[in-house]
Amino acid sequence: MRRSLFLAIALILNTVPARVLAQTQVTQASIAPMPLNRALDAFAHQTGLQVVYRAEIPDTLQSKGAPAGLPAEQQLKRLLQGTGLDYRAVTPTTYTIVPASAPGNVQAGNRPADKPLPAIDPTGGMKDLAPVSVSANAVDTLAPSAAPLEATQPTSVIDERFIRDGLRFNANFDDIIKYAPSVTVSSPEGPGLGKNEGISIRGFQDGQFNITFDGIPFGDASDLHHTTSAYFNNHVLGQAEIDRGPGGGSTIGNATFGGTVALRSRDPSDEPGITPYLTIGSWNTRAGGVNVDESLGSHTRVFADVSKEASDTYLKGTNDKREHVFLKTITQLGDQTALTFVTSYNREHQNTVQGATLDEIAKFGWRYGLSNDPALQSYQGYNNAAYYSSFTYLGLTSRVGDWDVDNKVYLNTFDHWSRKTSDASDNNRADNSVSFYNAQGKKVSTVKGDVPGKLADSGFHAFGDVLRLARDLGPGSLSTGVWLERSLDARYQLPMDLTTDQYTGTKYGPLQNYQLDDRTDTFQPYVQYDWKITDTTTLSPGVRYSAVTRSLDALLNKVSPPEPSKAEATYHATLPSLSLHQKLSDSWTAYAQAAKGFLAPPIDVIEINGSHGLKPELTTNFQLGTSYASRQFTWGADVYYIRFSNLLAETTVATDNGNENVYVNGGGAIYKGAELEATYALTHALSFYANASYNKATYRDTDVQIAGTPKVTGTLGMLYSSEQGYYGSLMGKFVGKQYGLDNTTDDSGRTVFANSQRLGGYMSVDGAIGYRTEHGLPGTRGFSVSVDVNNIFNVHKLTSYAGTQSVSGEPLFFGLPGRGVFLDLSVKL
Repeated sequence: MRRSLFLAIALILNTVPARVLAQTQVTQASIAPMPLNRALDAFAHQTGLQVVYRAEIPDTLQSKGAPAGLPAEQQLKRLLQGTGLDYRAVTPTTYTIVPASAPGNVQAGNRPADKPLPAIDPTGGMKDLAPVSVSANAVDTLAPSAAPLEATQPTSVIDERFIRDGLRFNANFDDIIKYAPSVTVSSPEGPGLGKNEGISIRGFQDGQFNITFDGIPFGDASDLHHTTSAYFNNHVLGQAEIDRGPGGGSTIGNATFGGTVALRSRDPSDEPGITPYLTIGSWNTRAGGVNVDESLGSHTRVFADVSKEASDTYLKGTNDKREHVFLKTITQLGDQTALTFVTSYNREHQNTVQGATLDEIAKFGWRYGLSNDPALQSYQGYNNAAYYSSFTYLGLTSRVGDWDVDNKVYLNTFDHWSRKTSDASDNNRADNSVSFYNAQGKKVSTVKGDVPGKLADSGFHAFGDVLRLARDLGPGSLSTGVWLERSLDARYQLPMDLTTDQYTGTKYGPLQNYQLDDRTDTFQPYVQYDWKITDTTTLSPGVRYSAVTRSLDALLNKVSPPEPSKAEATYHATLPSLSLHQKLSDSWTAYAQAAKGFLAPPIDVIEINGSHGLKPELTTNFQLGTSYASRQFTWGADVYYIRFSNLLAETTVATDNGNENVYVNGGGAIYKGAELEATYALTHALSFYANASYNKATYRDTDVQIAGTPKVTGTLGMLYSSEQGYYGSLMGKFVGKQYGLDNTTDDSGRTVFANSQRLGGYMSVDGAIGYRTEHGLPGTRGFSVSVDVNNIFNVHKLTSYAGTQSVSGEPLFFGLPGRGVFLDLSVKL
């Protein structure tokens, strides 16, 4: 098996050098005496080496500094002298900080007797046990993502430097990940503005892959979708990792087969300060906020961020407003115990668009969103929405005997209120008509010309616990744990006359179209063993059991006529996994992986009659890949094959409540492809980045491409980051052709699988340029200024299919937002 693995990798990557680049011995500039963690950061920045150390290194540990003129390793020794710490070379480009008495170190130092040894993980691992990498890019320049050497599946890590320097201040997490391999996003209102209309990874759509925050899965209770603008912006994120695979047994979540977008919150800085920031830009965008890093006593560090933003956005009439509050504290309770508290609250108001027909785009232009005519359903004043979300957790990491313990208790809330017309894309006054009904369902009047609409609200509270345990055992390490969650959801909808702002009642008698409560319970225990067969070979078998129970208690269900309903369905699966990780050299690794995947059907299956009896989605995933990292060059490559059973396809049916999306079993499907990404350091400050992906997803035994799956994607970029404080990037993202639909309903009501609504390929180029300094006006600690430009060449292309108009049946689309220019300013006090 190992010989086959190596042969396959060699065939894919036959130009890879057999040896890593020789480590540079260029002498370095001096580093002044300062707190050790700051000295290590300065050393890493000027040498381009990656230095991994635990965040719990006490602020009281001081480095005596190091003079200029020393090779990198000698300078690092001088920085650590007298601290009780030493270093170990993990690769030629990566050093981990360890206790001086730890075996295998380069040199044993002397630990002062009066200073307790800080709680350092000798492996340079994380503070918690969630399977999220903390590896930064090995090259010493800005880069959108890199493949870590320790990966056991296709992985791209996006570090904090790119999140800060490559994107505008108020970017959302979909903007952060959009340059990564196989990822496409559709944000028609502009970067960080309005609601994202779709994220795709290898053709898996939002809801078919995981999104986690600090290792905790989250998503809409009913269908696992995510409103990106309703959660975390890049002010509060420290890292994003995209795992394009199901992971091992320890990878928890509802839809791991499609991958995991793992978001990590920003840690409090060791350097206290207050940083106000401001953004002004295109489409009347204005935003401001302040973040604070501070210490409370000697054991607690705090990071807080408050921001507010308003914009007309690229699409006219949408008028987006957003407020966000975030707080994180880390308290050291002992040498090996830390308590983390995080709470986040987000509020967003906007006028929501439904898409536009091709005729509307041709008539009103690419910026058409909503009209200003109260006689039309497209009137901006009739189509309003508000999103309220919060995310709070309390996490404890510790060591109990031989076990490392990581436990997070959390509460995640989301509420979506909306008032909108029957079809926000309809500009035909002849389609307006409102009927009123009494309590017995008898029509009492019809008003021609009045605008029909509906008022709706949906909200959930999800509370749960993620417990992870790990320990060394025999020739490897054992990890086990469990994820428990209960999500309580409530929804209602009432028909309205929006011209007079009156409830109309329904032809069945009740005032509401529907009113229901539902509950989802999730139980996922897991176990995984990482068996270190040799110093270079690790085999990791694992198994996760997933059980999802959905229950419905509806006063009025989504059926015609609406009626009370109670229902419950339980879906479960045992999901084994096996991965092999091989260290080919200090800078080159390879992996192979096989795993089962599972996704329970959405709550629609027990809400809508037409979806009853659907089976859960099941997958078998196979992946083979490799990663390489040196100071000058990093790259990763992989191939994958995914066999899908019971693939759920979304289709649209007409109901008394308007068009509703329901799910049908699409049978089997095959996802397969190849991915490659690389960063090459042209100089110490300038690097070149590229990735390319081929993704084919078809229904089994057909040539029908699954909707929303571009066969080809790619990214090209130049990135700059100098010691003088200047930084910038020029990034181009290509998305190949795709189809908006893969099925239709014929006259007999049968689902027919065929492609339609073709969307051509496009390329968009974004740029950023900025300057940062630690020297500023008196009373400040420096400032930063940057200009970010999205879609530099003002390309206009359709990016996603948005359904059909209710009356005309004409297809609706979203497009690429035009050129936007944003100025970001910040001052550290």
